[in-house]
Amino acid sequence: MGSVTYRNGIAILQLIIFPFILVASLFIWKRTGFKVGSRIWRYPFTLSLLRIAGSICSLLTISNKSQNIYIAEAVCELIGIAPLLLTYIGVLRQIDTEEEIPPRSSRLITLITFIGLILGIAGVSTAKDGDYKTGLTKGAMGIFLAVFVIFVLVTIWLRLQFYELKQFQKKLFLAIALSAPFILVRLIYSALSDFTDIPRFQLFGDDTVYLCMSVLEEIVAMVITMALGTSAVLQKDFVRLDSAQQNSEKNDEV
Repeated sequence: MGSVTYRNGIAILQLIIFPFILVASLFIWKRTGFKVGSRIWRYPFTLSLLRIAGSICSLLTISNKSQNIYIAEAVCELIGIAPLLLTYIGVLRQIDTEEEIPPRSSRLITLITFIGLILGIAGVSTAKDGDYKTGLTKGAMGIFLAVFVIFVLVTIWLRLQFYELKQFQKKLFLAIALSAPFILVRLIYSALSDFTDIPRFQLFGDDTVYLCMSVLEEIVAMVITMALGTSAVLQKDFVRLDSAQQNSEKNDEV
């Protein structure tokens, strides 16, 4: 039986926080309608499951040093960026009740993000000797960075299209504005891990850097979004996406 390490302590923190995020995302998902809301709120739900699974894998390494467990932990860690970004793309959809963003554009951004996810999974799966900095994982990271830039530009553009905002839209825009800096730091951490050889930024490098630039950034961003998202869907002026919008995005299921 091994001892509990600093890294295991970080896993325990995630195992405490992410079940609450999971429940909050499920509540918002239900309020928005499970069928239509799946295009938006399934992503924080998925991220929470990944972080919970990764934390469990980390804790299993206390007594089991199997390489497969370390690979499973790495997969959960590295592919979590995709649902993180898709959460905020989804929030934009929830705001955009008038479909200012053409559905095709929204689908394209989602598709690009999923391509990054597939590349990331393939890169981790084909990595040798624990070296996850493959061409595929670097390509995935490049895609995620590009998606973040597009997301920021689309957010600014969408905000300029509204002369008056409903209360729920104000809360969701605020969630994006407050979360964006934390997401940026999270992406910088992963980019430094993929594109540099600085030891402290590697996957199993400096635990304090990992905690401060990855785990806490993600937790803060998601807590802000879930809190304001819950408040938004409880507003009297909250507008659900209707069946027409659902039909216009029916090809968005992935």
